[in-house]
Amino acid sequence: MKKSNLYSKLLKSPDDAPVFISEKLEVDFIPHAYSLGLFPWTSNPVTWWCPSPRMILFPKEVHIQKSIKKALKTYKIRLDFDFNSLIKLCALRKKTWISQEFIQAYTKLFEQNLAHSVEVYENDVLIGGLYGLIIGKMFFGESMVSLKKDASKVALIKLCELLKPYDFLIDCQVPNKHLKFMGAIETSKKDFLKILEKKVSLKSGFENFKNLL
Repeated sequence: MKKSNLYSKLLKSPDDAPVFISEKLEVDFIPHAYSLGLFPWTSNPVTWWCPSPRMILFPKEVHIQKSIKKALKTYKIRLDFDFNSLIKLCALRKKTWISQEFIQAYTKLFEQNLAHSVEVYENDVLIGGLYGLIIGKMFFGESMVSLKKDASKVALIKLCELLKPYDFLIDCQVPNKHLKFMGAIETSKKDFLKILEKKVSLKSGFENFKNLL
């Protein structure tokens, strides 16, 4: 089936319920799903979603508070330095969908240079960050975490700073107040899929994410 026909089917899919369910999280299928606008949200079984509204962030629109400038100067950023530790840190939160199956799958995607991490350190101790997938000129955000104040905000701001010259779009998936405050906006499924189709067909513009710093 042509990708355009799949997009048409997704437009008719539920806005606030899974599009479909699978028994396993197949590593080879995940990038394909993201490029169509889907993402996995739960495991046992795996539920695949394409919600509307969708929250997105244009890197140039990120909001930098005055109060966070100290953290931006104090914390150290590393890219793809310790992906495994970061995703495990995200999985420790009380409310999380990140099962061992997710950790194994996304670690394999990291090894394939598809999944990437923005890690935040204080005195060489990992205190937060975010991770997601890069396909074309899209960064599909998966999860973010903070052990210290503003750590995840610093990670997002740095990600926007790095991706801004390459005309990227960041998919934040489901709307929330925290991301909205950071500059993310809501868009319809129709408009998101239209932008997505173009963005994933383009080259990222850089050879290796970890070398952007």
